[in-house]
Amino acid sequence: MKVENIAIIGGSSELAKSFINLVDTKKFNVFSISRTVNSEMKQNSYLKVDDYILDSEKIINFLDNKKNLKIIFFNGFLAENRATQIPTSEEVSKTDFINFQVPYVLTRTFENNLKNVDKYIYISSMAAVKPRYKNYIYGLSKMKLETSIKFLNPKKYLFIRFGKIITNMSKDHKDPPFVMTPESAGNFILKNLDSNGIIYPKFQLKIISYILKMTPFKLMKNLKY
Repeated sequence: MKVENIAIIGGSSELAKSFINLVDTKKFNVFSISRTVNSEMKQNSYLKVDDYILDSEKIINFLDNKKNLKIIFFNGFLAENRATQIPTSEEVSKTDFINFQVPYVLTRTFENNLKNVDKYIYISSMAAVKPRYKNYIYGLSKMKLETSIKFLNPKKYLFIRFGKIITNMSKDHKDPPFVMTPESAGNFILKNLDSNGIIYPKFQLKIISYILKMTPFKLMKNLKY
């Protein structure tokens, strides 16, 4: 049986940890890359970086000999929940850097320097469908990433547009329909490693995405959505 390799970018996130715990180690080797020390990972399966972009050469060397490699970007930052939480200028920059710049720059760098990548997988969001009043900057960063990766056009890629996942990052947000735990979201990722394009964990979310596309921004703002 062919063993596949999975590289996790942003391995210290709650969702990434849940995903790693679900992986069958007989089928997959998991390599975690994070800015935080991960005591749960074996030393040869873990790489600590100070800055994902500045340390990209370090990441390339770490992943260079891993065949049948899928790279999953778990990086995410949300500091926006209008009207109760409006991001500062620093948080706006951080939102764009973590949600867009890191995965995009790394993908472009990997495309030029790694020949062993089978697929790139991105944890996206319903917010990418259409930036809206509630989390406009966050949605814009996610939408920008999807658009830019499509333009970059790697051989195989997957965006998973989740709704709300219950984590510390989203704990102060109201629960919309179809909320998921990190465990259920991690299981969905695991079951869809071979999917391509854009997928949703619930069919209803796909229907909602069509409705959002047709809803004028002004109306969503008036509804504070």
